[in-house]
Amino acid sequence: MNLTLDRISSVPLYAQIHGEIRRQIEADQLKAGAAVPSERELAEICKVSRMTARQALNALKNEGFVYQERGIGTFVAKRKLDVHTRNLIGFTEEMRGRGLTPSTKILLARRENAAQEVAQELGIETADEVFHFQRLRLADDSPLAFEDAFLPVKHFPDLDAKNLENESLYKILETEYGVAMRRAEEILEATCASKEIARALAIKPKSALLIVHRVVFSESNLAVESVRTFYRADRYRATFVLTKNAV
Repeated sequence: MNLTLDRISSVPLYAQIHGEIRRQIEADQLKAGAAVPSERELAEICKVSRMTARQALNALKNEGFVYQERGIGTFVAKRKLDVHTRNLIGFTEEMRGRGLTPSTKILLARRENAAQEVAQELGIETADEVFHFQRLRLADDSPLAFEDAFLPVKHFPDLDAKNLENESLYKILETEYGVAMRRAEEILEATCASKEIARALAIKPKSALLIVHRVVFSESNLAVESVRTFYRADRYRATFVLTKNAV
């Protein structure tokens, strides 16, 4: 690994090391799974103290660019995906757009009466039936997200008979029911994985998760879906673009 440091710069040496390794990762010069020099090796390469090297590696680890395996070494982490794509698209289209192969496992598919909160979100009565789907979403066979979704039965009869493992839900709603998605309202939260979700996502219980609670509306302003998606925090991040309004 080639690292050039400016020793008369006002930027601390650990920050320079951190910035250069991060740049190489973001430029794909260091691929996911590639070994990163150890604290001792990095100190020798850069001719700095081990404390300085440790600071640089800890900063990279805290940002999710590298991970450590005890007794083995430090490695480049898989690049995190963004939960905010700025477009109302489904998981299948999003993964294909990223060059990944999406797949889905249906964990639950049943009809039930709408709970009060779900009924309010979908604009229906608690006596009305909803489809309750729980789906595990994978990319390149790696589990990324757990979805817990509700859709009104009266708007989408026989939806539970459709091939939801191999086809996009939103595409099915548009092509077979004539309902196109137009907008969504979202709430972003953080939580820890329950045993059930951790098992599905192949992570440890209480691991960090990002939750996106989304209510999706059609072009006619019909509430189509209420869904909570639990994203692995080690594989996803949330980014926001802020602008200053004139006062």
